[in-house]
Amino acid sequence: MTKPKGLIFDLDGTLTLTQNLHYQALHAVFEKYGIDYTQKEDQEKYSGKGSKYTCEQILKTSGKDSSATEIEKCAAAKKEAYDKIIEKSQINPVPGVGEFLKKARDAGIKLIVATGNKLEATRLLLDKAGIGAFFKDIVSQEAVKNQKPFPDIFLLAAEKMGFKPEECVVFEDAINGVTAAKAGKIPCVAITTGSPAEELIKAGAEMAVADYNDPKLLKLFN
Repeated sequence: MTKPKGLIFDLDGTLTLTQNLHYQALHAVFEKYGIDYTQKEDQEKYSGKGSKYTCEQILKTSGKDSSATEIEKCAAAKKEAYDKIIEKSQINPVPGVGEFLKKARDAGIKLIVATGNKLEATRLLLDKAGIGAFFKDIVSQEAVKNQKPFPDIFLLAAEKMGFKPEECVVFEDAINGVTAAKAGKIPCVAITTGSPAEELIKAGAEMAVADYNDPKLLKLFN
């Protein structure tokens, strides 16, 4: 993996230890429908795909009303629950990420966030985690039609930085995100906060690390 011109970061589980907050919100919403939504299901099937998609699929497979109106209602309830959770939660960054972002910036590498989260929530989470100042640009779910595992959000992020996909590196923690990076022909580093390293490598990641303190990441600056 050669020195990239730009680094593209997913948010939840990649920059901040917050993927579980999405699960908490979805679990609470689906519980009201009488649906037991599991954390394993969330991580393996729906992470990064957006609330509308998740609501549609879970309601359909559970035999519930999955009309457009009900899907919108479900997604709105998830957003309300999620916003309340992040307002009262302490947001922790993935270990080592602040120092890593500083090294990347000092090396002249551009940084951008590409997340299935909404823009307003993304800014709040980055700021609460103390790393918001590193990111001038964010590509959020509102900017693309197709969510991960489609590569659209990562390709748009590369375009916004002015680079070809192969000149960038994606950082991801979820199988859907790694699959999206591979589909966009963008090298990917996986953070093992949500899935085992072997599964992330199998999905297409070139490297898997526990956090940003791993010395293997230093090769990106050479």
